Amino acid sequence: MNTIKTILLTTLSILSVYTTNAQTFKEPVAFKLKNGMNIIISENERSPKAYASFTLDNTAFDNKKDGIVELLNAVLNESVEKNGTTSFNDNSGKLATTTANLEKELTAMASLIQNANIDQKIFNNAKAKLITSLKLHDYDYDQTVNESSINALSLNDVKEFYSQISPEKTYLTIAGDVEINAAKATAKKAFGNWNKAQKQEIALSAK
Repeated sequence: MNTIKTILLTTLSILSVYTTNAQTFKEPVAFKLKNGMNIIISENERSPKAYASFTLDNTAFDNKKDGIVELLNAVLNESVEKNGTTSFNDNSGKLATTTANLEKELTAMASLIQNANIDQKIFNNAKAKLITSLKLHDYDYDQTVNESSINALSLNDVKEFYSQISPEKTYLTIAGDVEINAAKATAKKAFGNWNKAQKQEIALSAK
C-alpha cells in the first residue's frame, strides 16, 4: 500500500494545478484489470472535480531514448481538443472534469492513447512545438529533454516507443469527486479492452 500511496500522492501533486483541495483523499483502493493495467482509485468528497492520470511505469522502459516520452506527449497533444480537459506532459496524461462527464472524457482519453495518430505531419508539428517550448523555457522539463535530444529523435523512434506501451506497464489513477464502484466501472469500460497485441498492431501499422 505504501507504493500505491506514493503513486497517488505524486499524481495528485500534479493534478493540484486544478484545485488546492485535490490532495485530501481517503485510503486508496488498488486493483488490476484483466489485461494487467494497474488501477488506483481514491475518493475525495471535498474535491470539486474528478481527476484521472494515465502514467507509464518508468521501470518498464529503462532503455528509452532521452526525450522520447515528451515527444510522444507532444504528438498526443496534437490530437487533443483545444481547451479540452486532457493534456499530456511529463510521464502522464492528465484529465480534470466533472463527475458526470468522467466516463465520457476518460473513454475519449483511452481511445486517443490506444489509437494514437502518428504520421509525419503530426510528428513534425509536435516536434517543432516542443523545441519552441524548450527555447522559451516555458515548462520545467527533465534535464534529458533538450533541443539536442529532441532533434536526435525520428518518427520511427516515436512509433517504436509507442509500440512498447502496453497495459501492464501503466497506471491509471482516478481521484477526487468519485464513487469507488462507479470509478471501477469507468476504468474497466475505458481501458478493459486494451491488450498488448492490439497496441503493437495499431502502432506498427501507422503511416
